[in-house]
Amino acid sequence: MTDDLTRPITNEEMYGDWGVDWDDLVAIADRSVEPRSRTSIYDTFGGLGVTEGDDVLDIGGRDGAQALELAERFGCRVLSVDPVRANVELARADIADHDYGHLVESRLGEIGDIPASDAVFDAIFSRDMMGHVADLDRAMSECRRVLRPTGAMLVHDVFATPLLEANEQARLCADLAQIPERLDGDDFEATVVAAGFAIEARETLGSEWLEHLLENEDAERRLLRASRLHRRPERFIAEMGLIPYRVFRGNNLWTIYKMIGKLEDRVYVLRA
Repeated sequence: MTDDLTRPITNEEMYGDWGVDWDDLVAIADRSVEPRSRTSIYDTFGGLGVTEGDDVLDIGGRDGAQALELAERFGCRVLSVDPVRANVELARADIADHDYGHLVESRLGEIGDIPASDAVFDAIFSRDMMGHVADLDRAMSECRRVLRPTGAMLVHDVFATPLLEANEQARLCADLAQIPERLDGDDFEATVVAAGFAIEARETLGSEWLEHLLENEDAERRLLRASRLHRRPERFIAEMGLIPYRVFRGNNLWTIYKMIGKLEDRVYVLRA
């Protein structure tokens, strides 16, 4: 199959009679292949056996929304740790107003120096944050330190495929505060094992969550936005500011690269 997909197509094949017309191809491609939504990550996390009364670390918890979702779904206590003060302040405000806020705490901290004692968590939830981590060895060692011997860790992150060019990777990482090495899935897996984890499961989602989002919420606006941002950068920089422009442009390209297979989502289950 690989050879069939990569060998050069001839002119005769390109312009000959396919036995199917273009409108039929459009109709076939427009049919959904039933992608799961991003919330399926909580189903995977539930498979770790987390239950009421367990202690969970949400590392890189941002505004606390994930921690609150975990508390509501599973009845567990959750510590949300994030290195950005503005995120922690938002989290604390939302936690105070939430029905399950009594189960959630937000602290300022980094994955390389987690503000918690040894072996205090039954599970760790890490969603789309490892790309910002400069010292992955230290980060995974810290996660192993705070996890109980019977605990497990769920990691979601984005990795490069062979289709991603070096210049594309450099541009994306520069615009989105990503560490280029973190896009290397083989390096991630080797670091995880060296830190004392076993990889119990790895699910390559590709663009599945994004397909669900685009089918249900966002159509194809991101592609149109990326085109505009690329064509008239000076106009958008004047209106947005340089840093917001770069982050917004990078986010749109990140999404598009997932759509066309240059980047892929993966979810790992790690056991101590």
